Amino acid sequence: MAEHRLAVATAAATFVLLAIGGLVHATGSSLACPDWPLCYGQFFPAMQGGVLFEHGHRLVALAVTVLTTALAVTVWRRRREAAPRAMAALAVGLVLFQASLGALTVVHKLPLLVSAGHLATSMAFFSLLVALAFRLRSPAEAGPLARAAPRLALLAALAVYLQIVLGALVRHAAAALACGRDLLLCQGALWPASGPSRLHMAHRLGAVVVAGLVLLAAIPAWRAARAAGRRGLAALAAAGPIIVAAQLGAGLWSVATLIAVPVVTLHLALGALLLAAELSLFLLTRPRAAPLPARAAGAAGLRPAAGVIPHA
Repeated sequence: MAEHRLAVATAAATFVLLAIGGLVHATGSSLACPDWPLCYGQFFPAMQGGVLFEHGHRLVALAVTVLTTALAVTVWRRRREAAPRAMAALAVGLVLFQASLGALTVVHKLPLLVSAGHLATSMAFFSLLVALAFRLRSPAEAGPLARAAPRLALLAALAVYLQIVLGALVRHAAAALACGRDLLLCQGALWPASGPSRLHMAHRLGAVVVAGLVLLAAIPAWRAARAAGRRGLAALAAAGPIIVAAQLGAGLWSVATLIAVPVVTLHLALGALLLAAELSLFLLTRPRAAPLPARAAGAAGLRPAAGVIPHA
């Protein structure tokens, strides 16, 4: 269906936008354009140096905004259910709020809370698009495979989101190198004395918690999916621990390389991918309500448009 494909495309474009946003900060290009929304008063300035990253990020953000608006229009035209309509409208609101935070970061010269809020909002927007894409897909296998699976997957997804936000605080508080090249301890201690070092170590300890939750979520989902013959879901369950291992490796690698640009960008991209994987695992294992009978759906004001399959 067109709306489902558009939701997937918008989520994919947002993932690319997140990676480019990581490049903007990692390359020190956040203030390469002193004005907003133009860059040196131009829509297409010379795309060189930091301007390439900063204004390129803005242009991709504009494309995502257009895709999100098109998605909302398509959903409202083709669907009658309240939930996907509300999610599509919320997506438009979030992308506009995200743009306003981007403007504030430039106007007010990268304040910590606004910069961190910018990333937090972008990850919430990305998560919403993933959930909307699942909501709009064709009916498929439904129902939980094990009682613990959806609860643990949701808990893991929430933990990943909070860990990403904590990572944003580490990055924008300039605490990424607070422990130097120490890979396990920080200044010889598990909990150092200074504020930036403690923030850095809180992020590392949070990574251990996230890894444990992702593994706990994967085990019951993988076992039950294998028993039910659902290979795709089993692969998704197994992907979580693999991604989190790569994410931990990228985090250690970023410290060892003194936050080399490609490595920290990979670290952020893997975080977004892990968030999508855990959220997808929850959405695929949670119970889905049975479709309403046609008469009941009509009475509830949920009659679908012609040619559109109703969803639970």
